[in-house]
Amino acid sequence: MTEYKTNYKNWANWYDLVYEIIKPKDLILYKSLINDQTKDVLEMGIGTGRIFKSFFQNKINWTGIDDSEEMINLCKEKIEPLQPLKGKLKLINEDMTKLDIRIDNKSIHNSKFDLVIYPSNSLMSVGDINQQKNALCSGLKHLKDNGILMFDLHNPNNYEIKDKFQLMGSAKINDLNHEIFGRSEVDFINKLHTNFQKIIINSDEVIELKSYDNFLYIEDVISICDEINIEILDIFGGYNKEKISDNSEEIIFISKKK
Repeated sequence: MTEYKTNYKNWANWYDLVYEIIKPKDLILYKSLINDQTKDVLEMGIGTGRIFKSFFQNKINWTGIDDSEEMINLCKEKIEPLQPLKGKLKLINEDMTKLDIRIDNKSIHNSKFDLVIYPSNSLMSVGDINQQKNALCSGLKHLKDNGILMFDLHNPNNYEIKDKFQLMGSAKINDLNHEIFGRSEVDFINKLHTNFQKIIINSDEVIELKSYDNFLYIEDVISICDEINIEILDIFGGYNKEKISDNSEEIIFISKKK
């Protein structure tokens, strides 16, 4: 069976640009989850360090996982100029479905974290439902008994086939006009959403990108969580903790160990 996963090697140089044009709204949620008692955070899919940069002055031991070496290297380049940090950042180039962080080289025990997050819909990028289950198991085994595990998903109710490219966002950056156009294909049987994107700079340079979302319905998530002993505490329909609805853009799960 063909495995559909986004090749972030192709995305690495354009990742931050995309987020600068289409600004994410998720930081307000992470700020609500991180407090003075939060000492250790595990980020599954750190990318180029966007979220960590908002907390680098906090006294937090932050561990970032990404299976893209290119993303990890870009993250290092962005964070190094911020030194010295009040908190500590550890970067690990690894597939989150296979993660096994030990307390030290001689220990059989896993490192444990107060908060485990899967930001920017990273759970949808690891592969099919079995891989997603493995990724959640990886987070669960590194979660403290009283810790919180959070992940967000696009709401598949909003998916539709778009044959023609449509404008998704635009911005003027460094005196250059940037536009992002997108179209999509949806396979509802295999629960696969394929995104085709074009970044157009000054109506001249064109960058073409492609990504895959292996999507889940709420009932899929509930079934997975029951199977691997995750207790869902809250389900929100937005990063401001809006009430979930059929047409919510995002679905956010706040959970813990059973």
